[in-house]
Order: sequence, then C-alpha cells, then structure tokens
Amino acid sequence: MGLLSDPKSRERFSRIAAKYNSPLCVLAYVVGVVWFLALAYKPFNHRTYFSENALLPGLVEGKFRTENVATRISQAMKDIKDVSKDGPMPVAWIVNQFRGLGLDTYTQEYIQTIPVPSARQSEEQGKEMFVQLNGTNVYAILRAPRTASTEAIVLSAPYKHYLNMDHNNHAFGLMIALASHFRKSSYWSKDIIFLLVDYDEIGMEAWLQEYHYTKSPLLKSSPLHGRSGSIQAAINLELHSDQVSHFNVKLEGLNGLLPNLDLVNLVVQLCGRERITVKLHQQRDTFPSEGWPAFQQNLKTMSLMMLHQATGMPNGLHGLFLRYHIEAVTLEGVLEPGRSTTGFYRMGRVLEGVFRSLNNLLERFHQSFFFYLLPASDRYVSIGMYMPPFGLILLVTALKISFWAVYIGTPDPDPWDGEENVVIEHIHSKKTGDGQGDNTDSKRGVTKIRTQNYSDGDVWSLVPVVSCCQVAGFIASISPMVMTGLGHLFGTRPYQALITGATGMFFASLFMPKCITRNRLACTVNTLRLWKCAALVLQAIILAATAAANFSLGMLLAVTMVPVCAMVRPGKLRFLQAVLMLLVSPLGLLVIYTGLYLLLTETEYHGVVPSAMHLCTVVYYNILSGVIHGYVLGTWQYTLLALAVFPNWLFFWCIVFKKRDVPVVENKEEKKTS
Repeated sequence: MGLLSDPKSRERFSRIAAKYNSPLCVLAYVVGVVWFLALAYKPFNHRTYFSENALLPGLVEGKFRTENVATRISQAMKDIKDVSKDGPMPVAWIVNQFRGLGLDTYTQEYIQTIPVPSARQSEEQGKEMFVQLNGTNVYAILRAPRTASTEAIVLSAPYKHYLNMDHNNHAFGLMIALASHFRKSSYWSKDIIFLLVDYDEIGMEAWLQEYHYTKSPLLKSSPLHGRSGSIQAAINLELHSDQVSHFNVKLEGLNGLLPNLDLVNLVVQLCGRERITVKLHQQRDTFPSEGWPAFQQNLKTMSLMMLHQATGMPNGLHGLFLRYHIEAVTLEGVLEPGRSTTGFYRMGRVLEGVFRSLNNLLERFHQSFFFYLLPASDRYVSIGMYMPPFGLILLVTALKISFWAVYIGTPDPDPWDGEENVVIEHIHSKKTGDGQGDNTDSKRGVTKIRTQNYSDGDVWSLVPVVSCCQVAGFIASISPMVMTGLGHLFGTRPYQALITGATGMFFASLFMPKCITRNRLACTVNTLRLWKCAALVLQAIILAATAAANFSLGMLLAVTMVPVCAMVRPGKLRFLQAVLMLLVSPLGLLVIYTGLYLLLTETEYHGVVPSAMHLCTVVYYNILSGVIHGYVLGTWQYTLLALAVFPNWLFFWCIVFKKRDVPVVENKEEKKTS
C-alpha cells in the first residue's frame, strides 16, 4: 500500500494491470474449467475404498430365503390397489401384516396445512392441481435382543411414488419378507425400524419431525407412540417391478447434502457380490474404464450429479434423513428392457448384507468423505481435488477487484471505453477553435475538468443502489406467497399466481436502472469503478459461501456468471452486454441448466417446438418445486437466489445501463477575456 500511495508508482502499476489483467483472467478461467473437467478422467480421480473397517461387508454370509413371502405380499397389495384404485393406503391391512410377525406396530396421522402440488393428473384438464394432504404412516420396530434399544437402523419405502402414483407394493412385499427373516436371528445389536410412509417427502418429514421432537407450523402430526434409539443409518427402497435389471442408487439429499461415502461403497460392493448392476442417475459404468468414451461417460455422470445436487431437492426419501445427520441412500429397482433381470432373492440378499454390515458399526459414520463427486460408482473426486479449480475461477473476480481498485481516484486514461476523453477534447477544441483567447486559460480549464472527473469515488453512492437491489431481492423472495394470497381474492389458481409472482418480479426489476436517474444519483467515472469493485466483492463472497454449503450450485453459478460479470462495463455494446447478462440471470441460468439436464437424460429428439415447450414446462415445474419445497421442506436454494444472487446480478445490471455524468466547469477567465 505504501508503494501505491505514490502517484507515479500507482500510475505505473495501473498501466501494468491494464496490460496484463485480462490475459491473466482468461488464463485463470480456462485453466480452472479444464482442470475441473479433467477430474472425470480416471488418472485424475481415485478408486473408492472403505474407511470404516467395522462394516466388514466381506464377512457377511447371506441367508435370505423368504422371497416367496415377498411375492405373496406384493401380489396381495396389488389386488387391494386394483380394488381401491386411487384410494387411501390400506392402513389396517398393513398393520396386520407387521403384527402377524410379532413386531411392535404403530401408526401416525398427519395433515399438510398449506396447499402443495399433487402429481395427480386430471384427465379433463391435464394440469397440476393443488390439494390438501392427509396421510397416515405405518411403522414397526424389531427390537434388538442384545441391547436396550439405544440405536436403530431404518428400512423405509413410500406407499406411492409421488411422480407417477405407482403404488410401491413390491418394496413393501420385500420389506415384509426381510422382517420375517430378520426376526428369526438373534445377532442384532440395533433395532430395525420398518417404515411405510404416505405421500413421499411429506409423510417422511412428518415422521422425522416427531421422532426428533422438532415441530413445523406447516405440518400437524400426531405424536409417535413407539420409539427406538438414535438412528444410525437408513435405506429407502423403491421397486417398480418384482424383477429388476439394475439398482439406481440415489444420493443427493436436502440442500445438496450427501451421505457418507462408506455407506455408498457398502451398497455398491454388496450389489456387485450379488451380480446386480449399479447405476448412478441411470448411467452405466463404462468398460474399459479408460479412453475417450469412458471420459465422456464419466463426465456425463458427474454432470448429472452436480445438476441434481444444485437444485437442493432430494431425489428420494433418504434425502430428509441427511438433515438429521443420519446417513441414508435410496435403492431404486429399475427394469430395463433387453437386460438380464434378478428377483426378490438377490435383492433380499443385498439388503440383508447391508443391514448386517450396519449392525457391526460401533459408532456413527465419520471417517470417510461427506463432500465428493462421483464420476462412476467405484470412482470419486474428493473436496481436496475439486476446490482448487473453483478457486482458480474465483481468482478471476479477485483479479478484477484489484484492477478496478487501483484505478479509483487516478487520472489515468479511462479504462472503460475512452468516452470521457472524447468529451474533454471537445471542450478543449471549442475554447481554441477560433484562434482567440489564451491557450493557458483553456488548458487550465481542461485540467480542472480532469481533476473533478477523476476524483475519488463516493462510497455513499453505494447505499442507494445496494439498498434498491436488496429490496428487489426481498420482494422477489416473498412475491410467490403474496401473489398466491392475492390470486385467491381474484379466483386465480395458486400455482398460476405463484409463478406470476416469481417471474413478474424478475421482469419488473429490469427497469431499475431507469429508476436510478441522473438527477437522483449522479455517477462520475470513479463512482462507477467503485460500484464495479463492490459488485465483484459481493459476488466473490456469495459464490464462496454457496460453494461451501452446496459445491455444485456454487460451481455452476461461478462458471457462467464470473466471466460475464467480470467484463461488464457501462458505455458501448450495451445491447450485447444486456443479452449476456440476461443469460446469466437466475431465470436464464435455470433455463440453460434445465435444458442441459434434459439434453443429457433424454435420448429422443421430438423437434424444435415440442422440445421448447417441454423445456418451458420443466422450467415452470422447477420454479414451482423450488418455492414449495422451500416452504414445506426447508430448502434454501430459492431464498439464496432471491436474497443474494439476484440482488448481486441486479447490481451488475444497473452498472451496464447507468450513464456517467460529465461535469462541465466554466472557465471564468475566458469569460473576462471575451
């Protein structure tokens, strides 16, 4: 700082910064992105391994032989479903099945107190409807004969798949078969809880809240009359058929939380021992595992994991356990046409091995990784490997901050676009164009203009613009619920009013630069430089904090927003800058990344117009889900985007369209001469 206090040294440093800053930023960004993409290549990631030796999965001898019970129970539940159609869960019949095995069986009723979207499709309207949910959970506890119910393991299953209303009767049949098998053994040191929930996440949230004595004003549920000890781990089971070709292992939980990697490794290894294929996001591991095709497949798998983790929404009931520091995964049995299949026998042996290994645990999972990315089921990228590339991308913001900070208060040539110099030369020529007057007075007048134009930026000028941006973000965060209440008064459907509130506030905020007029908020060149530094500092803080909580979300935001926001400046090319800024806005990023997800997951192309309409539908559903999951389950992604990312983006948007004010200083001596 002592070196930069000297005007000559500061001028010299600013010129060097102007020359090398942009190349360094481009180099840091390119190296960071390439480094991160290279992590999907096998030599740059690691093979998974067990850190918790107490699991001992290799010593588990499978003895499961009650697959006929699973077939009988699943068929009986299917018959009940066919009779009742879309009726409620047959609670009495399920309770009788558990009590017939001698298990302590209980029920829990709950009521969802706010409207939430239902996946039930109306044949006449074909639109989503909003309903009030009333559900009942059924759970049974197998008491461990060797302990005093101090620890427990959970096997859960949804009665209905929330997205397609498929009754999960095969999972319940396998659950009863495992309960029948487990109660015959005396080696259990932990209680086993068999839990069947209604309406997916809502029912599971009601059960977990009551189990851990946490209350939510949005859920009213009856207390649990039967309890066990501290839950160590949980396995959620979803079966679409009694024959499956592979298990799709779901990991992503609430707000981007991930289970301990040892639990994932345990499931993958036991599935491999029973010769059941394991997939992540429906992506098969490549063989051979090296070469360009393998790199493409690994990169696709890792990208899908990041895209889903960034949403913050759980892709299974296991995601709600992670909030309570309970390690959990979901096993989804999928039947893929043309592939070899397996039945209840091998699936039961896999689950038996998982529960017997978890039964060996002496303490909670803690030794392995909680922050990781998986390019394949047997390969992982740890936090120590993916954070350096993110740091390089964020270095672009740091370099730009230092670049503009040096220019504040210096009379160097304008680094924006030279517009200020043109104005000054015009005034100079006006004073001397007729050949009259004193050149000394003219130069003195020009020097005076330069001094005032390049004075230090006014720090207080940040207060109104930052305040306006934050107020806009706060309104955007509450607009969905406010518009829902207003829509009720005018007879508008809640989901229509909710979407109108979220998107309407975004488009209305685009006119904010017009509200910050020249008369109300004057801006010199150095004031705009100060604005740019402040916006970059806020962006760096937001991205770093986001990456610490949800790396995938922070990385996706940084890759797209950092290069565009780093080159934002007022003056020329405003239309091009506006287009780029709209692309990296929260709404624009949602459209881009949703399109990328659909491109990676969907194999058929239906044309431009149908694909665009499908994209709009998925984006609409994502906004709806983000808002409602925030109110019901406590996800904070929408709140983060509304209260932090959106105001920061709006700050840059104001910089693009803010006009600089050029002060005109009157030369008094020239007046006297004239």
